Parts: sequence; C-alpha cells; structure tokens
Amino acid sequence: MDRPFNNEDRQRRVVTADGQRIGNVRDVNNDRATIEHSDDDDSLTEDILEFLGWSSDDETHELRQDQVERYNNNELRLQSRR
Repeated sequence: MDRPFNNEDRQRRVVTADGQRIGNVRDVNNDRATIEHSDDDDSLTEDILEFLGWSSDDETHELRQDQVERYNNNELRLQSRR
C-alpha cells in the first residue's frame, strides 16, 4: 500500500510481515522514513538487514514507502520477504 509517510507515522513501531519488531519511526520525509533501533535489539537479523538493504553498522536506517505492506494506528508492517 503506497502512501507518503506523514507526521502521524513518527514513533510507530516497524515490524516485519511476521510481526517481528525492528524499530520505531524517528522521522519522515514523503517516501522515506528514518527507522531507529536500539543496540540491544537483536531482532535485526542478517536476513532482515539484507532484505531491506541496511547495514548492521548503523543505528538508524531508511525505509521506503514501497517496503510497507500496511499502516495501522500502532505500527507499520513491512512487505513479506520474497
């Protein structure tokens, strides 16, 4: 479901299609959102990092709107890995 990110998306949880938490939206800018995760959050497996094109060296990552499957009040759910 493509729609621009908006201010209401800030602080929403970001989860995989399977419901695994990967972080929170820190900032938004139309088709991109900055995702922040804590160092003690080991839910960012190499598989998820590779799927999203992220590096494990960074504390924040950029999410594109086309990577989001569904938006709801509390979270952004990502597309399933193919």
